[in-house]
Amino acid sequence: MQELPTILFAWRLAKLVLEIALLALAGQGVVSFLIRLSGKDPKANIFYRTLAVVSSPFTWLVRRITPPFIADRHVPLAAFTLLLVVYAAVLFSIADTCIRHGLTVAECMERR
Repeated sequence: MQELPTILFAWRLAKLVLEIALLALAGQGVVSFLIRLSGKDPKANIFYRTLAVVSSPFTWLVRRITPPFIADRHVPLAAFTLLLVVYAAVLFSIADTCIRHGLTVAECMERR
């Protein structure tokens, strides 16, 4: 059986990647909304394009697994939803790992 710190490191790394992608997609949605309110194209904004680059591996993957009748404009929302479900699964896995090792989640998260 692996050591607890090694397992937790792997779960925390997965959690970090998911958090970055989720925040990039959420930020992209907010920026897109605000720029559209001003009557401009979001793709001309440098901050929007930066967030799109950060989230592009995840939107690309979701575009590949979704059926063709799903519009391209809905793919970021589908990616956000899928990442949110995976994020919840990772959080539950972290909690399960801590409980299996006889620790509370709070004690487990304090360990390095």
